[in-house]
Amino acid sequence: MLNKNISCLSNQTVILKAVVLFLFIFGYVFSSNTWAEPLQKHKTQYYRYYDNNGVATISKNVSPTHIRRGYEALDHNMAVIYKVPAYSVEADLKQERSRAIQSEQARKDQVLKRSYRNVAYATQKKKDALAVLQKQIDQQYQQMRQLQTDRSSYLKQRANYVLDKKSVPVQLQKNLDNNALHIKNTRSTIEQLKSTYVKQEQQFDYMISRLQRME
Repeated sequence: MLNKNISCLSNQTVILKAVVLFLFIFGYVFSSNTWAEPLQKHKTQYYRYYDNNGVATISKNVSPTHIRRGYEALDHNMAVIYKVPAYSVEADLKQERSRAIQSEQARKDQVLKRSYRNVAYATQKKKDALAVLQKQIDQQYQQMRQLQTDRSSYLKQRANYVLDKKSVPVQLQKNLDNNALHIKNTRSTIEQLKSTYVKQEQQFDYMISRLQRME
């Protein structure tokens, strides 16, 4: 009788262990599937593009046609994960030109940095350069005033000869002609110096603005 009870108890233990093992395996599989679902949800499985007629083409790889037309990345449920716009040669060329311009500007900025160091140094250089030009302009104006004074004197002398009904001396006429030429040249020099002054000022202002961006 005792042996029979022991045998029955042993069978129940085996059954209990089997049930526990089954529940453990079931729970593990269920748990694995539950966690795997979110991981697979956003994993790209397919790529889809549309032709001119709106017909979709789906594949597991990205082809040149996908790139040319633009495509959608899909998960295993065919839900869209992200979209890639169609490749544009014009846009790519614009970006390439933009990158080239930016690269060239960066190179120029480095040259500028080596030459003028910082804003304070460049500002002082601007002040010095414009002061030199302004001094040259002032000298030309002073020369112009002297030439105009001389011309007034020459014209008065010629007027006296004309009133006296005398011939104007050759030397006096030469002085008038040379004076007129000098006035013309001086006026041209003043205009050139003024133009140079404006250009120098604008150039320094631009360089200072670039240096401000780098500081």
